[in-house]
Amino acid sequence: MILTWIGDVRPLLEESCYQKYWRQLPHFRQKKAEKCCFPMGRALSVGVWILWQQAKETYQLSKETVFNLSHSGYYALCSAQIPPDGRIFQQTQKQIQVGCDVQRISDYREKIARRFFCPEEYSRIQKQENPADKEQMFFRYWVLKESFIKATRRGMAMELDSFSFMVKEGKYPVLERCPAPYQKEDYFFREFALESYRAAVCSTDPEIEETLYWVNF
Repeated sequence: MILTWIGDVRPLLEESCYQKYWRQLPHFRQKKAEKCCFPMGRALSVGVWILWQQAKETYQLSKETVFNLSHSGYYALCSAQIPPDGRIFQQTQKQIQVGCDVQRISDYREKIARRFFCPEEYSRIQKQENPADKEQMFFRYWVLKESFIKATRRGMAMELDSFSFMVKEGKYPVLERCPAPYQKEDYFFREFALESYRAAVCSTDPEIEETLYWVNF
């Protein structure tokens, strides 16, 4: 099963809180956080890794556990595969893929949608009647696409118009077109609508928890 944790990192803008959690990070992650130029960047870098560490400790996850991280605005996000009944995965078990993404909703980026999304996705966004609906649809596609390319580990090396989604209210989103190298796998998706944010999780594990687990700093 795939579980997802989310946290508001704004408490980490307070130096004492930041230092408390920064000291809990491995050295390489401390260095990464300190390279960030702005306090919010450092807070997000620390916060997102703390989500993973707490998940790992709570479920006694091994170093082979598949996980993925994302952050945007004030929120950090972490998705990971939890072994059934808390058992450690066997080395021979098929490797599960997982990717997650969270984005703060801003203005609809029409030029990006037209250039990088599939024609059918762009058309569906354009058909929305008001600007707020266009923004929601754009970021809905955005986080789904990001979660998929992160799950495949291709990242931005995969062209965003090489695959497309069918999204309908009340139903899970599905890939209506998938790049050939990945057609042998079944990919499953969950969406999360937060105030001013959209998030999505993709995995080859069909059991994706529909609840976001909030972590306080």
